[in-house]
Amino acid sequence: MNNIAVPQWIVRNDSGNLLTASLWAVRGLFFLNGFLYATWATRIPAIQSQFQLSHAALGVALMMVALGAVVAMPTAGWLCSRWGSRRVVAISLLLYIAGLPLVALMPSLTALFIALLLFGVGHGMLDVSMNVQAVEVERRWQRPINSSIHALWSVGGLSGAIAGSVIGLWGLAAGLHFALVSALLSLAIVPIVTRLLIESPTAASDARDELTQVPSQPRGRNWALILLGAIAFCIMAGEGAMADWSAVLLNQVLGVSEGLAATGYATFAIAMAAGRFVGDRLSMRLGPMNQVRISGLVALAGLLIVVTSSHLALALLGFALIGGGFATIVPAVFSACGRLDNIPAGVALATVSTIGYFGFLLGPPLIGFVAELFSLRIALGCLSVTTLASVLLATTLAPRTPATHDTSQHDPCAA
Repeated sequence: MNNIAVPQWIVRNDSGNLLTASLWAVRGLFFLNGFLYATWATRIPAIQSQFQLSHAALGVALMMVALGAVVAMPTAGWLCSRWGSRRVVAISLLLYIAGLPLVALMPSLTALFIALLLFGVGHGMLDVSMNVQAVEVERRWQRPINSSIHALWSVGGLSGAIAGSVIGLWGLAAGLHFALVSALLSLAIVPIVTRLLIESPTAASDARDELTQVPSQPRGRNWALILLGAIAFCIMAGEGAMADWSAVLLNQVLGVSEGLAATGYATFAIAMAAGRFVGDRLSMRLGPMNQVRISGLVALAGLLIVVTSSHLALALLGFALIGGGFATIVPAVFSACGRLDNIPAGVALATVSTIGYFGFLLGPPLIGFVAELFSLRIALGCLSVTTLASVLLATTLAPRTPATHDTSQHDPCAA
C-alpha cells in the first residue's frame, strides 16, 4: 500500500499551483518595493521643507539612502546564498517598511540621516533578495517572465506616486502619510513571504561556484560586461533622478504646488510601466541594439524638454518621453547578459545589475550637489550626457551567437 503511485497530473497540478503562487508573491514584492519608494519620492519636497534642507543637505540625505543600500546589497547576496532569499526578503521587508515612517518622525537632522540609512538598508536588501526570487521563479517556469515581473515595480511606483499626489493635495503630513502606508503594506508581509520559493542548497552552491569563475573569464567578455554595466548605470541613474528630483523641479523651479508636483513622477512611471509591458515585442521587431538606440534618443528628447520647459504640460510631456525611453533599455541589457559567451548568465546579471544599482542610488545625490553649485535645471541636464552615452554604447548589444541553454533538466512543475 505504501508504494501506490500518485498520478503524475496531480503532482504537476499541485506543484504548478505552488509555482503560480510564488510568481504572484514575487510580483507582489516588486509592486510593494516600487510603491514604498514612490511614497518616499513624492514627499521629498515635504521632507525638505520640514527639516529646512538646502539642495546640498538634501543631497546628503539622499546619499544616506544610497549608502545604506550599497552596504546592504553585497551582504544580502551573501545571506541569500546561506539562508535562502525567502528569509532575507522577510528581514528586508521589516527594515524597509519600518524605516519609512521613521524618516518623518526624527527630531533632528542627524536622526533623519540615521533613519534614511536604515531605510536604504531595507531597500537594498529587498532589491537583491527579490531579484534572486524572480530568477529562480523564471528558471522553474521555463519561459521569459522577468520583464513582466519588473514591470510590476513600475506599476507599484505609479500607484505610490498617484497616492502621494492625492494625499499631498489633501495636505496630510508626511509622517502620517508614511505611517499609514507602512501599516497597510505590513499586512502583506506574511502572505507574500510564505508563498516564496525555498532555493535548494544545490542551487546556492551552484551560485557560489559561478561567482568563483568570474576572474577566469576572457578579457573581451569582461569588457563587454563592463560596457553593459555602464549602460545600466547611465539609465538607472536617470531613473533614480526622476524618482527623487522630478517633484522638486516642478515645485521649486516651475512653481507648481506640492500635490501637482507629484504628477511629474506619476507621468514618468505610467510611461515606464507601459513601455516595459511592450518591450519584448519591440525587441523582436527592432533588435536589441536598435531598440536601445531609439529608446535612448526618445529619452534624450524628453530630458531636453524637461530642463527647458516653463509650463507644467510641456514638462509632463518630457517626463512621459523619458519614462517611455528608459523603460526598455535595462531589460534589454539584462537579456544581453544571457547571450555573453563563456560567462554564466547568473554572474553576468549579478555584475551588471549591481553596477546599475550604483547609478540608481548614487545619481540622485550627485544631482543635488550639482544643483547646489549651479541650478537644478543644469543638474538634470547632465543626464542628457549619460543618456547619450547609453545610445553610443548600444553596439555592445549587437547580435551574437546565442549561447546554448539546456532546459531539459528544468521542469516548471518541479518542487
